[in-house]
Amino acid sequence: MSQFSLGIDIGGTFTDFTLVDKVSGEIHVHKRPSTPASPSEAVGKGLVELLASLNETPDRIDTFVHGTTIGLNAILQRTGARVALIVSEGTRDLLEIGRLTKREKLNLKAAPELPLVPRHRIVELPQRIAADGSIVRDIGQPAVAEALSQLAESGVDVYGLCLLNAHAAPAEEERIGAWVEELTGLDCSRSTALWPEMREYERAIVTVLNAYVQPIMARYVDNLYRDTSAIGLRTPIYITRSNGGIMSAEAARRTPVDTLLSGPASGVVGAAYIAALAGIGDAVTVDIGGTSADVSLIRDNEPVHSTEAAVGDYPLVMPSVDVFSVGAGGGSIASVDRFGLLKVGPQSAGAVPGPACYGLGGTEPTLTDAYVVCGYIDPDSFLGGDLKLDPAAARAAIEPLAKRLGIDVEATAEGILDLATTTMSTALLPLLTKRGVDPREFTLIPFGGAGATHACLLADDLRIGKIVVPPSPGTLCALGASIADAKADYIRSVRAELSTIPHDTIQGIYVELADEARQWLEQNSTNASRITIQRSADMRYVGQAFSIEVALPEGTADNDAIAALFHEKYEELYRNSLPGARIELINLRTRIVGRREPVPLRRIEAVPDAGQTPRSTRSIRYGQRDWQAAIYDRADLGAGQEIRGPAIIEQFDTTTVVAPHMLCRVDEYGLLTIIRASDV
Repeated sequence: MSQFSLGIDIGGTFTDFTLVDKVSGEIHVHKRPSTPASPSEAVGKGLVELLASLNETPDRIDTFVHGTTIGLNAILQRTGARVALIVSEGTRDLLEIGRLTKREKLNLKAAPELPLVPRHRIVELPQRIAADGSIVRDIGQPAVAEALSQLAESGVDVYGLCLLNAHAAPAEEERIGAWVEELTGLDCSRSTALWPEMREYERAIVTVLNAYVQPIMARYVDNLYRDTSAIGLRTPIYITRSNGGIMSAEAARRTPVDTLLSGPASGVVGAAYIAALAGIGDAVTVDIGGTSADVSLIRDNEPVHSTEAAVGDYPLVMPSVDVFSVGAGGGSIASVDRFGLLKVGPQSAGAVPGPACYGLGGTEPTLTDAYVVCGYIDPDSFLGGDLKLDPAAARAAIEPLAKRLGIDVEATAEGILDLATTTMSTALLPLLTKRGVDPREFTLIPFGGAGATHACLLADDLRIGKIVVPPSPGTLCALGASIADAKADYIRSVRAELSTIPHDTIQGIYVELADEARQWLEQNSTNASRITIQRSADMRYVGQAFSIEVALPEGTADNDAIAALFHEKYEELYRNSLPGARIELINLRTRIVGRREPVPLRRIEAVPDAGQTPRSTRSIRYGQRDWQAAIYDRADLGAGQEIRGPAIIEQFDTTTVVAPHMLCRVDEYGLLTIIRASDV
């Protein structure tokens, strides 16, 4: 009888495993070094190791969901397929013109981002669709064949199709896309099948991104089925989406653009689950891994979503969990520039050679080396003792910086940590300000390999008064994958004054979108226990350039009620609404959520008084002075236990630092709640 739910997060350094016992609520975790050349290899080998340690077999697993950065890495490293893009006549320069913006607005010499499709692989069709969806100029298959003949010597791997105004006539792209596939024998990504929103440039980017990573994702899915079948795993495979939901691996093969922010989104889903257990509605999350720190928000127990995400240099208008990345992770390299100023990141030592303390050939100082020098990480118990760290190598890497700065090694290491903290805060504050958030009113939920290690430093800098550390922070992304619901988003562009659109027309569009959504859920076979459909609309005052998304609860009676909700939302955001002003309706949106059965986390018991005694002590550097910190094993902590800082709490996948002025409490689920001792 099956009883386990498996979640896996494939990162650049480690592949994380979380196996949830759906009967007892117990969570089993495992880590294995990633295999970038063949990511599925680490999945198969790591799963064998995890099951062997539990004396279990693959047939006991009935759900397998994983997050991946396969597509994202291909875009960032520009290692994707050779894409040819087919556009309407007169729009060949669509990708290069873009929105006429610059990455560095104050740098007159800044080079523009390079398009993923060079101009010589973009061809035009003598075809035209009017803004209302009517066909102004029709073409047949011979015209398509003639356009494709221009690419005969280009070595194309896959095609993309984005026609002007196609959002109003998706059947035209479907017809022409079928001809492209018939004539070439290659896949053709259609913009309206991916995200049929007006705004040609953004729709073209979605199309190109999907085509660019599609062959890579197809090979990966094939290899994943091969490697997991070889060890006896027969359950369907699901992949997390950028919006925090899940989709079948077969669907991901067709629309990999949905998975570009898969890994970061999984972590935020896991953090929202932890927040709910702790009775917290609003939280700031920070995922500190090997190369970056990813920050996000949770409001009312739900991850905050955005349609303004970016993948490298390219905008992604599809709804995604609002995650912002900054180059400050455990492998971020510290240096002194030519002006004598200390810098941290964005360059990273990565997994190979890694931080100097790993002893794998790295010589440059990193954030992890600074943790070791400051005493936060025990060199002998890193990753449960599987990877012994070299503190002498960490000191040797930082020493040249210390000499250039004219201070000792410990002070330099603490400076590296402080600068990394400032880098994270600088990234977080605009995100919070944009949402009208005061960090003092939020809880910090840290995860990733270094999240709990850095949490007190970040909380102090942002003046956040409460930290909640999950039971297994280093594998929270894998937990988020294992519990994520199925989610899909649909959109219909309208762009008309609200008062001119009959309410019945609006309702009819929502019915059509809901039917599409239900069909998607059925095709993805997610075994949802409960289905909810959420409606929203993008609106703005007539004459404005930007719109806001407004939730429309079921039962919104008429257009006057829609207008009232818009005025209310606008007032909440900007304190300057204009009741009575004309409103323009831009897009209608629908999200379907297939809720999966929740998995209750196992409660822990209180421990005898002996469990209150620290295992040992060691010297740490915090706040520009040395302290003797009490050392605890997290597995020995019991419900109700209190630990006053300075303290270090060690576990297999991370180390939690409790600052000298902080108090840590253990709750019934094993969550660590850290607050300022003065607040007790």
